[in-house]
Amino acid sequence: FFLRSEVTYLICHKTAHTTERGTLICSLKRIFTVQLTMITSTYTKAFLLLVALSAVITFVVTNKDIKNAWDSSHRQMSVNLGGGNCMWTPPAYKGIEATPFYKTIIAGYPSGDKRLTFVQMEALTGLPAKDEWDFQYLGITNHPFIKANYPHHEGIWGWGDVGDQVVMVVRNIKRAMVEYHDILWDIGYAKTWEEATVLIPNLYAERPPLTDFTAWREERVLDEIKWYGWFIDFYMEGGLMRDIFTNKITTPKHWYMLMMPT
Repeated sequence: FFLRSEVTYLICHKTAHTTERGTLICSLKRIFTVQLTMITSTYTKAFLLLVALSAVITFVVTNKDIKNAWDSSHRQMSVNLGGGNCMWTPPAYKGIEATPFYKTIIAGYPSGDKRLTFVQMEALTGLPAKDEWDFQYLGITNHPFIKANYPHHEGIWGWGDVGDQVVMVVRNIKRAMVEYHDILWDIGYAKTWEEATVLIPNLYAERPPLTDFTAWREERVLDEIKWYGWFIDFYMEGGLMRDIFTNKITTPKHWYMLMMPT
C-alpha cells in the first residue's frame, strides 16, 4: 500500500457514535472505500474529480433545496473559451446563509490533496469550502464543505457539530510527507493561525531546498509516520484516540489533557 502512488477515498455518513466533543464521528469502513493506483497526474486529477462528484451527488440528493435549484437551472462550472479551453469560475461565497446543507468534512493528513478535492467540489456545486481553523477563529458559518487536518496536530476541531458526512483523503505516505513539509516551509513553519494566515499567499509558490526537507525529515518523520497511521485509525475506528508520544490507545480525557495541558 505505501510503496505505490495511491490515493484512497473513504466516504461515510455520520452514525450514532458520539464523542466527548458532542459531535458525531463515523466509522468509514461501514460505507465504502475506493482505491486506485495512479499512473500520471492526468489520471490523478480525473479520479479526484470522480470522487468529488460522488460526494457531491450525496450532497445534492440530501439537500432538496439544492436539488430543486439544479433541476430548474443549469450550473455552469466554467466559462467555455472554445478549443477545449475554459476559465474557472468561483463558487458563490454569499447568499448561502439560510440554505440547509448536508455538510461534508474533507479530512486528510496535511498535504495538497484536500485542496484539490474541495476545489473540484466547489466547481461542481458552485458552493464554497472553508478551513477548520477559519471556523475556529472566524466563527461558524454555513459553508457546506469543511477542510480538516484533525486529529493531526496541524488541525483543530473548529466546526462544532455541523458535519454530516466525511470524505477522507489518504495519500501515499511518501508523497504526503514531502507535500506536508512543502506547506510548512511555505508558511515559515508557522506555529499559530495568525502567523500562517499572513503567509498563505506563499503557498505552492516555490519548492524548498532539499537540505531543509532532509533536516525536517530526520527530526520528524518517525513521529509523523505514527500520526499518519493514527489519523486513519481515528476515522476508521469511530474516533479512536492514541497517545501522541507513545502511540498507545488512550482515552479522550487523557488525549485532550496532552493537547491542552494547562
